[in-house]
Amino acid sequence: MDLPGRIHIVGGAGSGKTTLAQILAGRTGAPIYDLDLVGYADGAGARRLLAAKLAEIAAIAAQPAWITEGIYLGWIDDLLRGADTIIWLDLPWHTTAWRIVRRHLLASWRGTNRHPGLGLLWRFVRGQRRYHTNCRPPPAALDDDGATTRQRTEQALAPYRDKLIHCRSPRDVRRISG
Repeated sequence: MDLPGRIHIVGGAGSGKTTLAQILAGRTGAPIYDLDLVGYADGAGARRLLAAKLAEIAAIAAQPAWITEGIYLGWIDDLLRGADTIIWLDLPWHTTAWRIVRRHLLASWRGTNRHPGLGLLWRFVRGQRRYHTNCRPPPAALDDDGATTRQRTEQALAPYRDKLIHCRSPRDVRRISG
């Protein structure tokens, strides 16, 4: 697959966004931008101000080559418009749930877990189940990340169908990653 210079990867937690971004960056040489770091202090702390997020997104989108990855919708319009290719990792719930649990346990074992504890894991898994079942209230603000669902992702990506690659299985992802 011939890869363009600007790629945005979107999907729920555990869908493989970070892994795919690393693989594609290795093939293209494009820098990776983890949108958790744009949206939150240290990627897991306090929510950053919307103006700061929008400014950073605009700066990324203005570059000739990049790979961005995240679950976010409301504040990433510049990336969606600027991307040559958008990859939606829309994997089944059972696949993503297993990956979330495995990632949490491995990070805990290594001592690198930014969200330690089984209680936090349980809340995170339950929250991500709501992503897949579309059981979240509508967004209260442009950067209400807790309102993101699979259905809202589909709606946000609809205008970009001409540059969208929709991966519904790990096999679909392997076709892209080579």
